[in-house]
Amino acid sequence: MRRKDRTIKDINTIKEIVSKCQVVRVAMCKDNVPYLVPLNYGYEFSDKGELILYCNCSTIGKKLDILEENPNVFIEIDNKKHIIENDTSCDHDFEYYSIMSAGRVEFVHNIYDKIHGLNKITGNYTSKNSTNEFKNEALNKIFLLKITCTNLSAKTCTR
Repeated sequence: MRRKDRTIKDINTIKEIVSKCQVVRVAMCKDNVPYLVPLNYGYEFSDKGELILYCNCSTIGKKLDILEENPNVFIEIDNKKHIIENDTSCDHDFEYYSIMSAGRVEFVHNIYDKIHGLNKITGNYTSKNSTNEFKNEALNKIFLLKITCTNLSAKTCTR
């Protein structure tokens, strides 16, 4: 990272950023052509400190075709706040927090793992931290991606 003064290394700060954000952008590539999709997510941190993201999607589509061929991805999560203005100069900035990482996607087919991931997603967007019950017919219509992020990089710009 070029701006070492903006680097965030504290894992608790990184966890707080992930908990406050709403969308992960997932970049993938096929035939040397990049493809980027914004997705809602649920998350957890492994015992090794790896960020694990769960994203649900339809059972068919371009991203699944790409990921089936190449499961390597790059993710970006950010929490944009506002412009920081400096009245005495043209030195303006944008307050934000961001996390980036390389990762690898797994398709989740096991019913119990799928329920676990869906509970992480619903828990990220609701105040409930409980276990939801999902009907089998709904579970069969949902495709779940598990992204294990292997090299977290976090930074901020605040004044």
